[in-house]
Amino acid sequence: MSADPLWVLLGNRHGDNRQLLAIADALNRPYRVVQLRFKRGARLAPARWFAHRLTWSTETPLAPPWPRAVLAAGRKSVPAALWIRRASAGQTRLVHVNRPWAPLAWFDLVVTTPQYALPARANVLTNLLPFVPPQPPVPLPASFAARAATLPRPWTAVLVGGNSRPFVLDDATAARLAAAVNVELRAVGGSAWVLDSPRTPASAMAALERALEWPAQIVRWGRDDNCYAALLGLADRFIVTADSASMLTEALLTGRPVTPFALPARADWRWRLGAAWRAAAASAPQSLTRRALDAMVGLGLVSSVRDLGLLQRALEQAGAFGAAGRPVALAEAERAGTVARIKAVIERP
Repeated sequence: MSADPLWVLLGNRHGDNRQLLAIADALNRPYRVVQLRFKRGARLAPARWFAHRLTWSTETPLAPPWPRAVLAAGRKSVPAALWIRRASAGQTRLVHVNRPWAPLAWFDLVVTTPQYALPARANVLTNLLPFVPPQPPVPLPASFAARAATLPRPWTAVLVGGNSRPFVLDDATAARLAAAVNVELRAVGGSAWVLDSPRTPASAMAALERALEWPAQIVRWGRDDNCYAALLGLADRFIVTADSASMLTEALLTGRPVTPFALPARADWRWRLGAAWRAAAASAPQSLTRRALDAMVGLGLVSSVRDLGLLQRALEQAGAFGAAGRPVALAEAERAGTVARIKAVIERP
């Protein structure tokens, strides 16, 4: 029996799993999907648990032949990846997506994006965009056909996220978002499709709807048919709350104009401390503060705070939101580079 060269460890986060499967498909080689089930201890940092099975389990047993490489994402999957490598007598390579919350030296490659602010390392690949392929076009659900016929073009799709620590979407912020939509439609005309998400507070969505001054179709998560994928193909432009890397990326990959809308931060002391440390380090790249932060993140002693504001600023600096931006070409180049780096890890003697 020959081994699949790649095992993909899936966790309980849809966005992570989607990236992992997209990468595995792009590698164009056999792979096995392993669904992890996490136990209570998985909430602790993996640096404290190392390579054992106390924090995770699988529905089917893991046994030889061991894979050439393991592809995983998130903190909770790290002990499982380490266990597989130990079981393979060190022959299995580890490729991690996003941030591992563990010493970077444990991994053959870490594929990350700016919001995680990982330090520069030979085994860290920092892309601007997550590994999210363009969505194939799908039709608008039939339940919206009559309403769609009455909404004037162009269509502005407003993709609304919600509370994602430390960012919050309260009623006042929702009213500001509505004002931004009003300004956009006043400039370009047409109408809006406003889609919320599982994280969108009901009161904020109601405040947004009340403040809209232009024709709009409100689409509520769990109550209406899901038209998110359809509007990625049908909308003429997008306004996206910048609390979701996947929403920003999917809108950008349409190649149509995207306006990010930043949510205010209400940070606890840990996030404020981490952000202040990172800001001090960024202002003095050669300082002891910067070297200390990079060293401690690299050793897994601290985890750099996730800040989607960093992602938005990096995309703005790259011109991704401007009229001359080429986010589709950028994403294609980054996906190709990521696949090449992972293949090099798998094929390395």
